[in-house]
Amino acid sequence: MWDKFNLTMLPSHGKLFVAIFTALMLAVMVWAGGLAAIESGIFGDDEDEMQAQAAYDYQADMEAITTDSQAVTAPNWADSGQEEPITNEDLGKFAGSSGETTWDKFVDNLKLGHVHLNGHTALFFALGVIFFFSTASIKRKKLVYWIFGSAILIHAIGLAGTDTCPYAKIFIYIGGPLILLSVFYMSIKIFSDLRKKGAA
Repeated sequence: MWDKFNLTMLPSHGKLFVAIFTALMLAVMVWAGGLAAIESGIFGDDEDEMQAQAAYDYQADMEAITTDSQAVTAPNWADSGQEEPITNEDLGKFAGSSGETTWDKFVDNLKLGHVHLNGHTALFFALGVIFFFSTASIKRKKLVYWIFGSAILIHAIGLAGTDTCPYAKIFIYIGGPLILLSVFYMSIKIFSDLRKKGAA
């Protein structure tokens, strides 16, 4: 039954729907890939930001804060106007030192990996169903499904280990491009089938 139907047999409105859906899915992945490339610094860092960081004098800023804190005291709102001096611990908070532990980072990354796993799995299913009806050979379909599915899992594992595992970026750099290549190949095959006229 499934062998007798493929995308070339869709009516014009069906082809339009599949084409728009595939184009949107491709746009999602190109957008995500572009963001990843920008954030990884492939295109270089923002020169203005780099110059500002290089010119910023942290020591002078901390000295100014210390001097100000000796002259001004922070109110203690818990006790009707009684004031407390700002301590060095407070200065650490002002300077942006993070109290986040490695475990907290890992849990946050697990959540991030879970979100990506959900989204990519939905993409796998949606685009995979349409690709199922393409004229690609069964062997080629199986290969693409295996690569795409494995890449999603590898990418999610890499995201879960970001900043806590030294090998996490390797997983991200393997999984991410394989996801993009899978989506790109499936989309090209779907678009090529939509251009053909099939026998009803």
